[in-house]
Amino acid sequence: MALRTVLSSKIPMVIILGATGTGKTKLSVELAQKLETEIISADSMQIYKGLDVVTAKATRREQEMVKHHLLDILEPHNMFTVVDFRNRALKIIDNLTDQGKVPIIVGGTNYYIESIVYRILVEDMDDPESLLWDKNKRKRDFDDENTDHDLLEVKRATKDTVPSTSEISSNIGEKVKTEACLQTEDNTQVLDKEKLKIDIDNEKNFTNEEIHAKLKEIDPDMAARLHPNNRRKVIRSIEVWLKSGRLHSEILAEQKLSEGQLRRPGATVIFWLKCEQTVHDERLNSRVDQMLEEGLIQELLEFHAKHNMQRIKDGKPPDYTKGIFQTLGFKEFHDYLMLDVEQRDAAEGKKLLQQSIENMKQSTRRYARRQNKMIRGRFLEHPFREVPPIYELDTTDVANWDENVKNKAVHVIDSYIKGSKCDYKPIEVIIDEDKKKIDANSSNYCNICERIIIGDKTYEIHLKSHKHMKVLKKKKRLEEKNKADLQ
Repeated sequence: MALRTVLSSKIPMVIILGATGTGKTKLSVELAQKLETEIISADSMQIYKGLDVVTAKATRREQEMVKHHLLDILEPHNMFTVVDFRNRALKIIDNLTDQGKVPIIVGGTNYYIESIVYRILVEDMDDPESLLWDKNKRKRDFDDENTDHDLLEVKRATKDTVPSTSEISSNIGEKVKTEACLQTEDNTQVLDKEKLKIDIDNEKNFTNEEIHAKLKEIDPDMAARLHPNNRRKVIRSIEVWLKSGRLHSEILAEQKLSEGQLRRPGATVIFWLKCEQTVHDERLNSRVDQMLEEGLIQELLEFHAKHNMQRIKDGKPPDYTKGIFQTLGFKEFHDYLMLDVEQRDAAEGKKLLQQSIENMKQSTRRYARRQNKMIRGRFLEHPFREVPPIYELDTTDVANWDENVKNKAVHVIDSYIKGSKCDYKPIEVIIDEDKKKIDANSSNYCNICERIIIGDKTYEIHLKSHKHMKVLKKKKRLEEKNKADLQ
């Protein structure tokens, strides 16, 4: 008898976390079959069509065995944000629980998982089924239905209304102040969006400093948190204001009160799959070898030719920081992918192929370590969050998988549903009190290095860094030399 037949009104949301290569897909399919339910993929690369091998998607057979959501739903050129994921995933979770089914969320993109576990995001869309970004462009529709001020009604920016670079360069601060304010009846000044809107398609016309200056006039507190070079987040903060009519810093301040709250308190269970490091490293190496046997090289070559080659021919550098192009493999195999057929068959090409394979194995091992570190930091050691029960499952010994992994997970879920005693305890949470005193968003200026450093902890590390000490010594020597010259 399947566990679903004994479900009460207490339906847990089951989340399977873990570094790549720990068996998340295997466990998710087993649990979904046992519970007669469905799987929601929380992987920012597997959401795209194509690259089935390199992204290690559930096989066609596994997808036939259990229904998977948010897998293979986007074309490679589509943009997809964590907000898009959250809105779609929450709708699916609600539909499953309404049917009495246990939602199973599995994936290696931890910030996707965070978005459905915690109340931490700043944006709610009226239509969860629509993407925030247009399919082919990065231009955003800033029509605002929630603002309290009619004067702040925003329309999509057009090229005719975008100020030139010269208009906003040297005197941007004063220009924004004088032209972007409207007088209200009580003589208070409010920023007028029509004067400050940005055409996202033409953002390349503006330097980081110019865009940051715009944010500083709109939202000084938020600008103080963001380094001018953090272009994406600076633009994002401007977008939040344009869309909502509210300052990003104010929204985040309000969220501080609730961001650590669980969306489903008492109804969230997390399994963290872990593997002994040396075994895991060997498993990841073997995984890359298996991908090669399954056609990894041909998959990368075909995808590169279809989606990346024209960009390079047009003189644009390859961008491995966005969308599916962040997938492990593209950057590591870039030099090899750039070769023609004759060059790939030559001795130098074969040597480059082997080096690319080793690079991918090394990158995969490093990525797995970062994933585990992030899980601990974001779920177990975050100083301002409630922590749902997190159960560690050891996947080191595959021969004893059922005993160490599958059966434990089934028991935990079963005991939760029935309200019976659980034989296993979740991981103990110990929060370092010092972490609660660190302001990760504060802006610090190093007079020695003449750099903005965001975050107290980062600033503290910077002051002890070799680079900082080197600049300090150099400036001291220069000061001593100047004094000697004056004498």
